[in-house]
Amino acid sequence: MSETVEIPVEWHEHIHPRRGGIPGPPVSLDEGAAERARAWDLAARPIAEEMGEHERTDPELGRALRAWLDGEPDPAGAAAAAAVAVKYLDGVDGPAFLDAWALDHGLAFAACAVTEAFSIEPGPVPPPPTPMSGGVVRLVAYMGGERSRGWRGEIRRSTHRDHFPVGEWVAQDAVVKKLRTLLAAAPVDEYDDAVACLSRHRGDAWRQRVAAYLVPTETAWLDGSPDRSSGSTNFEFRVCSLSSAAQIGGLSWIPVTPAVMGTLLDGLGTDALPLLDIALRNVRDRDEARPIVLRALVRIADEAVFPLLLDHMGEQGVPAALQEAAERHPEHALRALAPLVGVTVRGLQAAGTVRGLLYARPDLAEAVPQESVEALLPRPAVPDSADLPGVLAGKPARGAKTDWADPALLPRILTRGRDRALPASATRRLLGLLARKAPEAAEVRAFCDRHSLAEFSWAVFERWQALGAPTRHNWALAQLGLIGDDTTVRRLSPLIRLWPGQGLTARAAAALDVLAAIGSDVALTHLFELTRRGRFKGLKARAARTIDEIAAARGLTRDALADRAVPDFGLDERGTLVLDYGPRRFTVTFDEQLVPLVVEANGKVRKSAPKPGPKDDPALAPAAHALFTGLRKDLRTIADQEIRRLELAMTTRRTWTPDDFQTLFVDHPLLGHIVRRLVWTTDAGTAFRVDEGRDYADVADDPFTPAPGARIGIAHPVLLGDDLRAWAEIFADYEILQPFEQLGRPVHRLTEDERAAHRLDRVEGLVLPYGKAKGHSQGRWESVDADGGFAGGWLARRDPAGLYVVAELSPGLAHYMYGEGEDQEIKALWAGPAPAREPKDTVPLGRVDPVTMSEAVHDLVRSAT
Repeated sequence: MSETVEIPVEWHEHIHPRRGGIPGPPVSLDEGAAERARAWDLAARPIAEEMGEHERTDPELGRALRAWLDGEPDPAGAAAAAAVAVKYLDGVDGPAFLDAWALDHGLAFAACAVTEAFSIEPGPVPPPPTPMSGGVVRLVAYMGGERSRGWRGEIRRSTHRDHFPVGEWVAQDAVVKKLRTLLAAAPVDEYDDAVACLSRHRGDAWRQRVAAYLVPTETAWLDGSPDRSSGSTNFEFRVCSLSSAAQIGGLSWIPVTPAVMGTLLDGLGTDALPLLDIALRNVRDRDEARPIVLRALVRIADEAVFPLLLDHMGEQGVPAALQEAAERHPEHALRALAPLVGVTVRGLQAAGTVRGLLYARPDLAEAVPQESVEALLPRPAVPDSADLPGVLAGKPARGAKTDWADPALLPRILTRGRDRALPASATRRLLGLLARKAPEAAEVRAFCDRHSLAEFSWAVFERWQALGAPTRHNWALAQLGLIGDDTTVRRLSPLIRLWPGQGLTARAAAALDVLAAIGSDVALTHLFELTRRGRFKGLKARAARTIDEIAAARGLTRDALADRAVPDFGLDERGTLVLDYGPRRFTVTFDEQLVPLVVEANGKVRKSAPKPGPKDDPALAPAAHALFTGLRKDLRTIADQEIRRLELAMTTRRTWTPDDFQTLFVDHPLLGHIVRRLVWTTDAGTAFRVDEGRDYADVADDPFTPAPGARIGIAHPVLLGDDLRAWAEIFADYEILQPFEQLGRPVHRLTEDERAAHRLDRVEGLVLPYGKAKGHSQGRWESVDADGGFAGGWLARRDPAGLYVVAELSPGLAHYMYGEGEDQEIKALWAGPAPAREPKDTVPLGRVDPVTMSEAVHDLVRSAT
């Protein structure tokens, strides 16, 4: 037996002592049972004699049966005679034959006879199953009864069509296990005789399995053996005979009993893990089997156990098994789980378990590289704070809601000065408030260090995940909204995207409430991002409703809320950030896509911050590097979102007051980098740009000041007219790269004739690939009727005044087809107050906003080509 496996004592019953070194249970032969078997043998002789002479009888078996009837000790003949007795006499106890064979002829003979019995069948081969009405299959088996009296049958080897093999009745499961135990306890010479005898009686899959089970020390006997044979008992023998990973083969199911589990652990040790995984995944008797499999898993001291348990964390009993396995084998747990720690469900479960181990035994950190668990190690101790706010004063309440969140296994919460920490009693008091989702819990933010408070909050959430995220403790998710911070938002957002696909839609919705409760600019930005990206429409719609609720509470529109929700990330008024490494300092600036760039003191530009070196300050340098890493991660989400939002504002003609424009864009530390790369315009038609000094200049590069009552928007090139070329030259001269296509954007202006027309001939007849047409219906265009149903016969685009540009499609889009379908021909393009299947109440195209018309034509022409 492997030293890495601890097998429960009560599972030793069928473990082979010669292989595992574990004493088997005492067992003895029953003289009374043997006497009954001898009597049944005599009673069955007339029938056996007839079978032995039958012309269809297997010749080899016929000779063996006649030899037995003549008094010769032939194991195959004894097995055949016993099979006849069991099948054709009433009330025969098949297992009794084992006692008779062993007492009369010895264990080697009994072993061979039992093995032969599994391969012998009296009677003809049953006909194949016959399908009947309703899909029922009729099975035909020849059993006892009137047919046995005087009937001339046959004796043969079993086939796969024997639905109820007689051999399993002669040598039942208990019989073979008893014989295995007798052989294991036999003297060496008797055991060797049995092995030698069995080696001559392993003719087919049935006998091979039984022989390999009876003497599992002959490990090669299972090599090359067929993976399958008839009978569930026979299959169990194969499983319990395994001694190496190579013998597992194509097994896709194993019987789960304590005896099988104990035998597997004894024979395979840690190599049994794939089979235990199969047992957990199999749907057959899952609820009954799972506790037995888990009890086996927690006793295996191997790193592979922990990822396997993580794969099944949603199943009953698995989280508790993970905790037990980690406590039994903490070093293996650390080595397996530390590399998995991260912001995924699996990573959180790993982190919660690892943190609990390290807080209970910090010395375990030596078992893994320090950097892999550094964030989860307990911090240096600081004195308890004697001065506590009223909300944390008093005796903490104890109860099942918080007992699992032991403060000793969680990071300590520092006070605002970071030189004191909350005592355990105050932490338990806070946990009680969080468990009740009491709003006053948020009051501790004014007293505690926000970072350590948020780290404590996240550690509670990790611990909850490690316990399987039980719904009765879902306060562990809600509390993130009370004491979490922007770091919490960044960690939680990826999980929100994943949960609906894992059947955790309700949890994702609750997490959106957490982001709303945190309510910071970063939280709002991530909420907006969730409305744009992701595979789950329900989640996107729920995020949009959350944003609308926040906007309504603040008296803003959704767009106005988005304007005010862009984080500044601590940038200075020039829109830069200084990274202080001590002896070295770097300045962070941004390119046209808001990608952060690091500028060295000599002006050299780097794409990332350098790693701290030995000459850098040991405290400042790592903090500065971490600051840049976090900024770059945030901008991967926010930059693209903000650039797309401004491009949409250009195409939809959105405008702002001069004051809002100055505050929300020009003076914003981050967005200012984009503002200076665009041409803006007033509603009076004057275009201008914002220079490096945040001053405004017109196309002649003269200073410009918008009128107090003006509206300012992003200039679409169709509005710039003859000045478009001049603006392009100015941006080229100043080497200004734009965040999106503005000055170089294709422009489609209507001719005078087209402005007066009600149809646009130049796009009619264009053919759009199905995928692109379908994509338009889910983007800037729409294909929804007045009742909210999918129309599919047209694409429509609304202009700021409420008119629609409508492209009639043929044959039309199907609501259920996303990537495949017929190409779509544009039969007509017209404008009117509402979209329809055919032109209706049309108006001259010149009444449509020129930006909307230009964008519509551009989309259709580009898609068609």
